[in-house]
Amino acid sequence: MANILIVYYSRKGENYWNGGLKNISKGNTERVAEFIQNAVGGNLFEVDTAKPYSESYMTCIEEAKQELRTKARPEIKAYPENFENYDTIFVGYPNWWGTMPMCMFTLLEKYDLSGKTIIPFCTNEGSGMG
Repeated sequence: MANILIVYYSRKGENYWNGGLKNISKGNTERVAEFIQNAVGGNLFEVDTAKPYSESYMTCIEEAKQELRTKARPEIKAYPENFENYDTIFVGYPNWWGTMPMCMFTLLEKYDLSGKTIIPFCTNEGSGMG
């Protein structure tokens, strides 16, 4: 049996939802991560930035755009323990400006992923296609 890690970043609070803004207690990516865990097992790890993004959705998307433009690597609060022991890693994130939030690059660039099975999953609500 493979050792499975489900690592994800998910936005809670004010989010774009069904054509408008809504406060949610659990982000879409977190919901999908939990669904995956229920289906395949494994350990969940939520990525959290050291400096929180704005609670305002509109401000947050501008922060994300600026991070992308500058290729920022925001500091994250913690890293998964024993990362090297996992064989299969699900990587979940919301689609921010056509890519992952930059904090996910911070996480993934820390590790040698050679020989690991990486399974990305992405959520999207902002453009109305998710």
